[in-house]
Amino acid sequence: MQPKRSPRVHRKMWRPLPLSLPRSLSLSQPRTRLSKIGDNGLMTDFALTERDAAVAWALAYNTHDPSALEPILAEDVRVMSRWVVNDLVGRDRYLGYLRSKFATFETTGSVVRVEVGETPGGSVESPGRPCALIEQDGSLLATVLFDVVGGKLSQISLGPFPPPGDCRRWEEFPGFDSGEELVN
Repeated sequence: MQPKRSPRVHRKMWRPLPLSLPRSLSLSQPRTRLSKIGDNGLMTDFALTERDAAVAWALAYNTHDPSALEPILAEDVRVMSRWVVNDLVGRDRYLGYLRSKFATFETTGSVVRVEVGETPGGSVESPGRPCALIEQDGSLLATVLFDVVGGKLSQISLGPFPPPGDCRRWEEFPGFDSGEELVN
């Protein structure tokens, strides 16, 4: 009798985020990659992480281009804010909201930039979560947390908790080269 064979395990392959960036911009860190799972070769077959979501969200805000989020948003994505009574639900609705928000940034001249960071962790067993930190006109305003379900970004939560000043700042601003001045 021959021993049972274990099922074939696929090795992880690394591929960049499927984003269409303007030529003048590039991702600032090589860590902004997703792991490909499976062997069908489809770009939709990724294991999206909270960190990947934070990087894509920061990229969208820093470049004023919501297309950075299109490939990773769930159709029924829920966006919750501590400053707004009703949640925003739906991929197309959220992308439309972002387009108008970014147009407002352009018209008002408000300087908004987003940094990737990590929430405070309690211990080694309970490390912090990747997050995005929103800064407007030089003041840290909010922490953004991300939930990924089924390989898609399913929930975005904006608020003052945990306080952005308590989060670990990674000094990573997707959409800006390391030597580029960080002004929108």
